[in-house]
Amino acid sequence: MLVISGLTGWIIENSRSKTVSDQPKNPIARQFKAQLPSLKEKAEKNPSSFEAQRDYAVALYATGNVKEAKTRYERALRIRKDATTYNNLANVHRDLGDYDAAVDAYKKAIAANPKLINPYTNLANIQLYSLNKADDAIDTYRQALKEIPNDPQLQVLLALAYEKKGDIASAKQVLKSAQAANPENKTIQANLARIDK
Repeated sequence: MLVISGLTGWIIENSRSKTVSDQPKNPIARQFKAQLPSLKEKAEKNPSSFEAQRDYAVALYATGNVKEAKTRYERALRIRKDATTYNNLANVHRDLGDYDAAVDAYKKAIAANPKLINPYTNLANIQLYSLNKADDAIDTYRQALKEIPNDPQLQVLLALAYEKKGDIASAKQVLKSAQAANPENKTIQANLARIDK
């Protein structure tokens, strides 16, 4: 099964910078490029197959064909509502600069599987950095922590959202609580030391 979710921008960036032979430098993108013809054939022969549409969309996205990936993810989602596929479609919308559609698709991913971490972090990143809505990002991380309690990554990200908002006291409180639950976590320690300065 081919799945791309979360932080996949590096695949697209590396796949867009071509060598003289027009081969992607990124080995994953190169692998997907080699698979494109067979995945396209499978998708066209099996228009009602969720897996065929999704797998072709993943390969298209990985090789930089974001607009066609969007079409194929949408086809896959008409067949089956799937959290990871909604997340991947949201990534496409994000890359195309359609933040409203990205937010909507990330929320659908969360509704489809509230235990999947990537839609929360991707949604909060758009809210925090693209839309400058720190309160929305904080709400997203808090919702994530209700579904995935005591996750150190989510706790650090929540603290960073509070920090970006300018609420240093809340950021420290979150990090101290996270440190109490995860005393050996170096990321929590480093962020707490940095914010305490």
